[in-house]
Amino acid sequence: MSKRSRKKHDLPQIHNAKALFLRLFSYAWKYKYIFAVSIFATAALSLSNTAFLALIKKVTDEGFVSQSTGSVFVLPMMLFTLMALRGVAGFISMYSMRWIARRVVETLRREAFGRLMHMPVSFFDAQSTGVMVSKLTYDAERLSSVCTRTAMNVLRDVLTLFGLIAYMLYLDWKLTLIFAAIAPLMVLYLRKTTPKLRTNAKKVQLAVGEMTSVSEEAISGQRIVKIFGAQDYENQRFADVVINNRNLELRSARITGLNSFVIEILAALALALVVYYALGRSTVGEFAAFIGALLMLISPIKHIAAANEDFQIGLAAAQSMFEVIDAPIETDEGEHVVKQVKGKIEFKNVSLRYENAKRLALDDLSFTIKPGEKVALVGRSGGGKTSLVNLLPRFYELQQGLIMLDGMDVRALSLKDLRAQFSLVSQDIILFNDTVFNNIAYGVLRDTSEEEVINAAKAANAWEFIQQMPDGLQNEIGDRGVRLSGGQRQRLAIARAILKNAPILLLDEATSALDTESEQHVQAALDVLMQNRTSL
Repeated sequence: MSKRSRKKHDLPQIHNAKALFLRLFSYAWKYKYIFAVSIFATAALSLSNTAFLALIKKVTDEGFVSQSTGSVFVLPMMLFTLMALRGVAGFISMYSMRWIARRVVETLRREAFGRLMHMPVSFFDAQSTGVMVSKLTYDAERLSSVCTRTAMNVLRDVLTLFGLIAYMLYLDWKLTLIFAAIAPLMVLYLRKTTPKLRTNAKKVQLAVGEMTSVSEEAISGQRIVKIFGAQDYENQRFADVVINNRNLELRSARITGLNSFVIEILAALALALVVYYALGRSTVGEFAAFIGALLMLISPIKHIAAANEDFQIGLAAAQSMFEVIDAPIETDEGEHVVKQVKGKIEFKNVSLRYENAKRLALDDLSFTIKPGEKVALVGRSGGGKTSLVNLLPRFYELQQGLIMLDGMDVRALSLKDLRAQFSLVSQDIILFNDTVFNNIAYGVLRDTSEEEVINAAKAANAWEFIQQMPDGLQNEIGDRGVRLSGGQRQRLAIARAILKNAPILLLDEATSALDTESEQHVQAALDVLMQNRTSL
């Protein structure tokens, strides 16, 4: 197992399973009319089991024992009609539930992703990207079964149980008491295994998140993996988490399988007692119908036991998703609207401490930058240069002091208006697995014309290499721009900043990782970009 294995107390606790389920169910209830159709079809499917047994009794007594000539054509037609109706009900029940389930998954994924897009940067600093991706994929898929498929299957099986038991009571209440004496043993056993399933479900959930995280790190860091000969290490690290996941999944399968085995044994005991009592006391049709009902009871009881595993896994996944949906987003209480600032920046006694940090990143910092001024921040690594830049667009919130933009507290501006005043070019260039055009005309720049994008690319000294690509502006650049050189990626980022035409430019070591030739191209592009802008 991985050295980063989780201890038992690290597992999330489900404090109120009922409230969690009701909240999850509310997403499915938005489609209540389709839900009602599904419930009706499910009820019809369940009742058809009892009707089938009643018809089998009639076929046995009238068709085989009495050999009534009038039943030769009627009984087969009745059987065909019943089975046809059962097939239609089954299809409607299955498809409508699957339709609702996919809608619920879509809604929850969109809500969670939308929430993530408004989380503060500090949230992502503290979270693994792989775990976040796992929540949107694995967890969302697992929880959908709780509010739809599992819930509806349980409803179907419960209705089937009630219908069969009622029919058994109608046939012979004494025989039914035999089954009633065995049923509590099944309930007690299932109640005992439920906590184990719930705990294991949480462990499976965490293991999938860890597996996603480890694989993502190894894949995205392939150059480092190869140059440091870490293939074997990464193989072993991934193998550890995969083996852990396999063991946890097998433990769930073992618990579920034992549930099914115990129920089969208890049902076999009930069946043996019924046969012992019924011989010589019932007609052939009654006995066949009763035994058929008892055998048909085994399947829904086993399904309910198996559904318990899905239910516990789904609740753990639901809690994981709702933790994202309920997480606090960035504070955005500013109401002042400004179209474009002049670019005057003032820091007044600003202090910043990152969460869990032992010392201040910035301590009582004060300075003023005039509109259009170019200011270089110089200092040792870890001295707070990037922290200062991150405070301006409010990626982080300061603990003390005041930051002014054209004489206004930056907190008085809405985040959207505040961030519209900045362009950012950093050493760590962020590009997307999309076309050159969409990487330059990104976000609020999406409606920009091709001519404007070309002009921005020319100003950034990027148009020359863009023209040489097979598809030009429509050329795909790969994940994080992997098909481009470092200088080319940097110039695309500068083109994006030029196109935005914001009054304040933030440059975070934008040329530190480039070779001499690339740096010359990039520096020339930066000179164009910094004209008539406040630049840090």
